[in-house]
Amino acid sequence: MSFNMTIDNEIALITFDDGKVNAVGFGLIDAFNQALDSAEADAKAVVIYGGEGKFCGGFDLSVMKGEDKGQQQALVSAGAALVKRLYAFPKPVIMAAEGHSIALGAIFLMAADLRIGKDGDTKYGLNETAIGMVLPSFGMELAKARLASTSLTEALLFSRIYQGEEAVKAGYLDAAVPQDNVLNTAMSYAAQLKMLPSSAFAESKRQLRKETLEKMGV
Repeated sequence: MSFNMTIDNEIALITFDDGKVNAVGFGLIDAFNQALDSAEADAKAVVIYGGEGKFCGGFDLSVMKGEDKGQQQALVSAGAALVKRLYAFPKPVIMAAEGHSIALGAIFLMAADLRIGKDGDTKYGLNETAIGMVLPSFGMELAKARLASTSLTEALLFSRIYQGEEAVKAGYLDAAVPQDNVLNTAMSYAAQLKMLPSSAFAESKRQLRKETLEKMGV
């Protein structure tokens, strides 16, 4: 896994890329938390980028399909805590998702303040029901808060997967642009959002999301 964070012009750019689907394991969660510590201290906005043509395909299947139930529970708990931190983060968080964002990848998108995705054949959605799982409560509450009310049934019960403008309409994305423009668009929004007064932004975000954060129960 290649993981990198730079801070330039008060914008933290976090890039994670394993060359595959960016599966989330313990190491990646630790790296994210360390990067967010630095961003909270030294940046005024955060952009999270999954690399060229990628974003996140969910939890590490080597753990989730293994026999160690304790490790599985620990990984889900650590992922839930990271999602809750992103959703409550006191600085603007922008996701740049050029590739598939499924399961935890879609939850990451819902935890961000602004989500820029690809307008082509890229999949965004929650597939838990389709693979015989129930979305954990932290993801369910986040979905109810961030997805369009008219899309909740098909997104959560039918496991519908969306692309492009359909993903915008459903609430997974805020904009769908050509792949070459995803990161630049996210960085442009970050440059605008970093100008907001930090203390007012943080307190408004806390009040706006307090109820959902409490329901997420992490």
